[in-house]
Amino acid sequence: MNPIPSSRTPTMGGRVQRDVRLQAALALVIGIAVVAVPLFIWGRGKKKSGTEASASVSASAEDAGPPTVVFGDAGATVSVDAGGRALTFGEPRYLRCQDPGPSKTPAEKCDHLGALEELVTKAIAERAATCFPAAGTAQSMTFAVDVSFKRKKMKLHDAKEGSSIPAAKRKGIASCVEKSLGTPNWDTLPHAHQRYVFHVMATLGPAVSTPQTSPSTGAQLPAP
Repeated sequence: MNPIPSSRTPTMGGRVQRDVRLQAALALVIGIAVVAVPLFIWGRGKKKSGTEASASVSASAEDAGPPTVVFGDAGATVSVDAGGRALTFGEPRYLRCQDPGPSKTPAEKCDHLGALEELVTKAIAERAATCFPAAGTAQSMTFAVDVSFKRKKMKLHDAKEGSSIPAAKRKGIASCVEKSLGTPNWDTLPHAHQRYVFHVMATLGPAVSTPQTSPSTGAQLPAP
């Protein structure tokens, strides 16, 4: 007896083929997702990072304000104007840097406190016209700066050496300038030692004299 052809055979074959095609398509989609998703995430992260970096730079530039002159660069002097008188700073000279204990560090090996050097010289520049006495000749004064990171204090006083101003006036000048000293951020200020002493010499040029006018003739008179 001849067997009756079954209708299930082609149906199952078609289903198997469809399942194979579906699995192949699914595998292709998964493969594309595996490659594309990380690339998409990386691209967004890179874009966001670049945006944040640009925003950070812009914010820093806005917060920084106008550039400030760092005084006392090694091997150089910096001149500024102080109420019409030229003010020149020499290179800061370090005399001491020390820590508790018997060990001593030679002065020439002391690290420099650039932020405090700038703080001191800016205070001198801002107060020179007020604190220094008027004079027809140049005046020099050496300021001694005593810094203690342990106590978080900075004192300014007369160093005596190298000064052309009479001793009776130098103490008052140092006290006058000290009132304008800003407060440093002690917690973020880099330093290798607990105490420092350094000198800064400031030379103030002669006061500019203004020619006087005779009230009767209007002629200019020589300055006294």
